Amino acid sequence: MKNKIILITGGTGSLGKALIKRLNKDNTIIVYSRDEGKQALIFDNDPSIIRVIGDVRDYEKLNVTLKRHRPDYIIHTAALKRIDDMEFYPDECVKTNIDGSENVARAALNNNIEKCILVSTDKACQPVNVYGSSKFIAERIFTNYDYHSKSTVFASVRYGNVIASRGSFIPLFMEKMNNDETIMITSEEMTRFLFTLGDAVDAVLGALDNSAGGEVFVPQIDSYTLPTCIKALENITGKTANTQLMGLRPGEKLHEDMLAPTELDFTYQVPNINLLQIRPQYTNRIHQDFEKYNGPHFNSALWVKEDIGDLVELINEGLKH
Repeated sequence: MKNKIILITGGTGSLGKALIKRLNKDNTIIVYSRDEGKQALIFDNDPSIIRVIGDVRDYEKLNVTLKRHRPDYIIHTAALKRIDDMEFYPDECVKTNIDGSENVARAALNNNIEKCILVSTDKACQPVNVYGSSKFIAERIFTNYDYHSKSTVFASVRYGNVIASRGSFIPLFMEKMNNDETIMITSEEMTRFLFTLGDAVDAVLGALDNSAGGEVFVPQIDSYTLPTCIKALENITGKTANTQLMGLRPGEKLHEDMLAPTELDFTYQVPNINLLQIRPQYTNRIHQDFEKYNGPHFNSALWVKEDIGDLVELINEGLKH
């Protein structure tokens, strides 16, 4: 991807920064974020980055920003993401993750943006919590906007737990182990999809590159049990973990879903990348001639890897970003 103008909402977050690092050399980047402190801290010494202070809740600011800078693409990463907090503040979750996503889509459509990609989450697949439900609705909003669009292509991409991202349990556990503190865990049966920020960027850019309209893209990644994660971290830190069970937190799932059984009939394999494409059930688009996906659905309990060495390598790679 070269010589494009790309606006990234939430560009001061972990994924936003990784996307900018990958794209900035050959493209013009606009960071749209309400966090002026992080904008200044991260980008103040980089005049190539166009900084816009704004909130996705503010449609008029989004609209003016798009008219002023005329981006080719929008990557919408801005969201409220803390699962337990969103259970107690669903009203705020709706304002940002649902209303804010519709503001982004409406502004993109009204300004004839070439492509607009929503960064979603595995929690949106068969959701059981407020955060996941809000992202599921946001996916549907983007699919619906694409159905009514004759210009802008709208699509979504789900991703799992990113190692070393803000809020990830991996660095938190490592810090506690290095300080000889007790790690509170929810269940030894818990499984999670894990991948690196580099993998997450690949998934987002793969969705941007391969979207024809209305799809949800799903990366094909491995999952691990919590005990396997603990053993891998003991290997990395040289410390023995002291754990204590506390039970599930509000809104937490024991196992995560990335691709539901009900989505299998509409799922295709994107060539040359570990990415699946869930096509919309209603569309006016003509999609690519991809092969049908004939594998099982993606539940983290079904895709467990137990190779500690592989996980140690994955964590070490993830911690580099």
